[in-house]
Amino acid sequence: MISLERLNRAAVPEFVAALAAIFEHSPWVAEQVAGLRPFKSGIALHGAMCAAVLRAPVESQMALILAHPELAGRAAQRGELTSASRGEQKGAGLNALTHEQLERLTTLNVQYRERFGFPFILAVKGHTPDSVIAALHERVAHDAAQERSVALLEICRIARFRLADLIEEPYGDAIIGMLEDLAAFSESDDLLTCSYLTPAHRAASARIRDFMLAAGLTVHIDAVGNVIGRLQGSQSASRCVMTGSHYDTVINAGKYDGRLGIVLPIAVAAKLRRAGVHLPYPLEIIAFAEEEGVRFKSTFLGSRAVAGRFDFKVLDGTDAQGLTLRQVIGDAGLDVAQISAAARDARHVACFVEVHIEQGPVLLEAGLPVGVVTSIAGSRRSIVTVHGESGHAGTVPMTLRHDAAAAAAEMVLAVEKRCGAEPGLVGTVGRLAVPGGAINVIPGRCEFSIDIRSGYDALRDAAHRDIGAEMQHIAQRRGVTLHQEEVLEAGSVPCTPALQEALARSVERVTADTARRLPSGAGHDAMMMASLTNIGMLFVRCGNGGISHHPKETLSAADAEIAAQVFEDFLRHNSFQ
Repeated sequence: MISLERLNRAAVPEFVAALAAIFEHSPWVAEQVAGLRPFKSGIALHGAMCAAVLRAPVESQMALILAHPELAGRAAQRGELTSASRGEQKGAGLNALTHEQLERLTTLNVQYRERFGFPFILAVKGHTPDSVIAALHERVAHDAAQERSVALLEICRIARFRLADLIEEPYGDAIIGMLEDLAAFSESDDLLTCSYLTPAHRAASARIRDFMLAAGLTVHIDAVGNVIGRLQGSQSASRCVMTGSHYDTVINAGKYDGRLGIVLPIAVAAKLRRAGVHLPYPLEIIAFAEEEGVRFKSTFLGSRAVAGRFDFKVLDGTDAQGLTLRQVIGDAGLDVAQISAAARDARHVACFVEVHIEQGPVLLEAGLPVGVVTSIAGSRRSIVTVHGESGHAGTVPMTLRHDAAAAAAEMVLAVEKRCGAEPGLVGTVGRLAVPGGAINVIPGRCEFSIDIRSGYDALRDAAHRDIGAEMQHIAQRRGVTLHQEEVLEAGSVPCTPALQEALARSVERVTADTARRLPSGAGHDAMMMASLTNIGMLFVRCGNGGISHHPKETLSAADAEIAAQVFEDFLRHNSFQ
């Protein structure tokens, strides 16, 4: 391997020579990007090289495509492949085809070349002979322009895997590079939104799968879209350690919520594998497909499935376009009948540990890069509808009004007053609306949400009761009616003391500081996983006052570096069996 720092400082001939094998027999790609240095990450270098390929003249693109050998073709049989191609084809089992598979692949290769005039190209990492043949059978039906575009994208994927085995870089730079890369997949051009099984979400899933494959993990996708990568450990270990977080986002999100807990373990697993380090247990990294509840208003779909807590009634829920969850899962090529199979057996899981940005200011104000989570706050969420009486804004006297919005405003202040009276309790009205309202009409209806959280369920539930009673008093006094529908009740979840201690020891070994312990006010996938196994959480400092669920959400490469070192230390120093 060669360090990214050395590549950034190298003379152009050395830079080009080091990257000569990344794009098959095409050193011109490296030459094109040599002047763009320094690159912040291997991902950034890869992006620049792919951009050079995609903007190149058609003649150069065709030369690059034609430089690739057929899969299991004559060059392979004669032993004329480059070392990179040989290793890739061997990894997919193309050097050990059955007679029937070889015949089928040879026939399809001939049909493909006759149709398009160039060889079939596929990034075969993660494939089997049968899946290679299936992909070739599907793509031979494409038109020429479409297939040339697909071939170039597959070449870029091949380059991603080759670079990953060549470039050595600090954890922090690799992690930030992956997070920046994922942020490109959005439902909007000017803000980051990635909700469940939209095209952007499915593209993010495919990229996460590539990250895992590049790290040397075996990967599969379950029936709800969770992307699961496994680093095999000692054969004697019977239970795996799980980690991960979610890759869906809220609307107008930041880049780091959830996704840090996916890419950081991937970076650590990649380093361990390349260093020849074998953990005494398997490590599984789960990119949970859904946690936020944006599209179908049903939270934790991914981790509920893994924990065996999936509520099958939600399959009939609809999104804003009227599509059911059941339909959307099927349209994504997933099988709702297999959701139960995603549930894991607790006997085969040692623990679940989630790495997450803090989403608050405690570590920032303390000047600490990481902290150990003690518990995850429970939450009670309600949707409140206030019905009053509409009227003309100019003709109804103030004393005779039954203004739904004014009553709701007083109720919102009641939430603030009650939850502000006790430490460890928070209350939020995140949505407030006057449906069909007009500037010259007294509101006859108002809707708002209430979210009450605490690390102590009794404290939270007492506030919920008190606020409900006070809202009824307000409604009676103002002559309006009130309907409160509870949409979520999640109990607080303590983190397992032994895992807290293990994480704290790792923090102290890496930072030489006493580990800060703090509760989480936000909900996390670890809450669902707690019903399956022991849980732990590591918080990482975020800047800008700790703001999250917002484009101003920040994470430094330096803090990501320390967090990854802590996580690596945690994996190395514990057996969990």
